[in-house]
Amino acid sequence: MSLRHLAQKAAVFDAFPKVEADNQQRSDKGGLLTMILACFLVFLTVGEFSEYRKLQTRYEFMVDGTIEQSLQINMDFTVAMPCPALMVHVYDDSGQRMHLTEALKLIPAEFSVGTASKYGAVKDPKYIHEIIKAASGKPYDTQVANNMGACRIYGSIQANKVAANLHVTSVGHGYHSHEHTDHAVMNFTHRIDEFSFGEFYPSLVNPLDNSVEITESHFEAFQYLISVVPTTYFDVNSNVLLTNQYAVTDSRKAFTEQEAPRAVPGIFFKYDIEPISVVIREYHSSFFDFLVRLCGIIGGSVVTVGFIYRTVKFCWTGGKEDTNLYAPVHNLMRRV
Repeated sequence: MSLRHLAQKAAVFDAFPKVEADNQQRSDKGGLLTMILACFLVFLTVGEFSEYRKLQTRYEFMVDGTIEQSLQINMDFTVAMPCPALMVHVYDDSGQRMHLTEALKLIPAEFSVGTASKYGAVKDPKYIHEIIKAASGKPYDTQVANNMGACRIYGSIQANKVAANLHVTSVGHGYHSHEHTDHAVMNFTHRIDEFSFGEFYPSLVNPLDNSVEITESHFEAFQYLISVVPTTYFDVNSNVLLTNQYAVTDSRKAFTEQEAPRAVPGIFFKYDIEPISVVIREYHSSFFDFLVRLCGIIGGSVVTVGFIYRTVKFCWTGGKEDTNLYAPVHNLMRRV
């Protein structure tokens, strides 16, 4: 059977009837509308292709099945008090108390609302050598810390994976100590540059990052109630990262010096571990889905615009038939 014979057989199943050129009617309005539609379709196609190239994210929720016993806490914040006057502790529900003042780095700084530099905000160059010593963990002149008036606390710790309370308080207030911080020095105005749990992953949003709290009182407590959600992150290459994200509610309360024995001024991060975990997966949309969406957009746009054009034209002409439509018939009769 020849190829021509097969083509004739296939013509029987042609589902796309053709219109004779003499029976087609063209207009300047239709041509202008076609150009506008073509530009619009190009715009939609480019947008759809850009969306196809983007990484998509899918979220799944399940009961936390991990058996990790430790929780990494990352912090970087500046308090408007000298470093020697500050103490950092963690109390957890297991009854364990961790004294973190030596585990973290406390670096003298000058408080500012803007983001901290590598060694804190330094306005006086003569302090830079002492600040570098403090950042390296070496002994430094404590008088420099008192003169600068602020302290940058940063580092990462490993705590028990249970509910706990991280305290930032002043020496002699809230804990037994032979020393006592002068009330005139106490000021828990602070700027948080980073506070997170676990490793960082792309698009992670930490609610406390780049936040500032300012107080005019020497006796004020800032409390952050944090719900930590264990998170498993799969990137597009199926690499796995076990980390955490969190939500936070904050409050603050000022009190008088007479109430100080019953209330402790400071910054308190009280966190709890949620039993529900989140699984985040990155993926690319398939090319087949892209083609289906593209065909739907193009075909739907052409049909919709054509319908609107015919409807508007029908309403504009008052439902009257266009005599030009019968021109092909008159031409055919003249030929006969």
